[in-house]
Amino acid sequence: MRRREFLALGGAFVLAGCTAEAARPTAASAPVTTTAASTPTATPTPTPVAPPTPGTPEEITARSTVPVLCYHQLREFEADDGAYTRSITTPPAVFTAQLQALRDGGRTPVRAEELVDHLEFGTTLPDRPVLLSFDDGSATHVTVALPALQAMGFPAVFFPMTVVLDKPDWLSSEDLRRLDAAGMTIGAHTWDHQRLDRLPDDQWTTQLDEPAATLAEILGHPVDLMAYPYGAWAPETLPHVASAGYRAAFQLSDPVEPTQPMLSIRRIMPPPTWDGPTLLAHLDSDFGPAG
Repeated sequence: MRRREFLALGGAFVLAGCTAEAARPTAASAPVTTTAASTPTATPTPTPVAPPTPGTPEEITARSTVPVLCYHQLREFEADDGAYTRSITTPPAVFTAQLQALRDGGRTPVRAEELVDHLEFGTTLPDRPVLLSFDDGSATHVTVALPALQAMGFPAVFFPMTVVLDKPDWLSSEDLRRLDAAGMTIGAHTWDHQRLDRLPDDQWTTQLDEPAATLAEILGHPVDLMAYPYGAWAPETLPHVASAGYRAAFQLSDPVEPTQPMLSIRRIMPPPTWDGPTLLAHLDSDFGPAG
């Protein structure tokens, strides 16, 4: 074989080897098989939820038939208690009997937020609802009321004055956190229990704004419910309550204010003379028959 032919033949073998090597598939060039498991799926777009529509004042007023009870001190009578003090003081045994009457009468205590949502937006409440509330901030609200409520699985709302917090015989900041952690609601009751139907104009911040801020700092979340001291309010009170950021406010037995029903929610104070049947009868007569 001539040298030129030999070199040509050798070159052909080298080319063939390179070609074969280049044709061999590598990991990088191997075809990717797409399986159903590896097929990327589109992230579903959340369906926007429209915010609830507040009811008209007329609709809210029509829904204002849920009984709300208001308690104050829960203790035995003392020798120097006057007639008024005795009317707002409920001995523990009487208090327990009234709670049992609610339970045995088929009433369902609800959270304050549930009632407010029902009034404002028409949300559904359990059958035969009732709201339990406690004013002023007596230490008996945590020593007497809380154990009794927890024993029956009842929620409630507590409205303490802020001037008395952390003082003897009154709720402490830790008591409020304990009530909050137990599922109870905390609302404001002004700073020092002034009547809001005749409050001087320079006192609104002290009596409305500052208590909400104090309670929010203690609890770590906003407070937007309040109760009027003595249940006293007037139409000119309501703009101040609204501007202080309160969503709802509770009075006592006056009729609901037709243009501002959320800021004039009715309550009654069950006196210690009411036994179970009397209490249940008043719920129907004062608020309308239970549904």
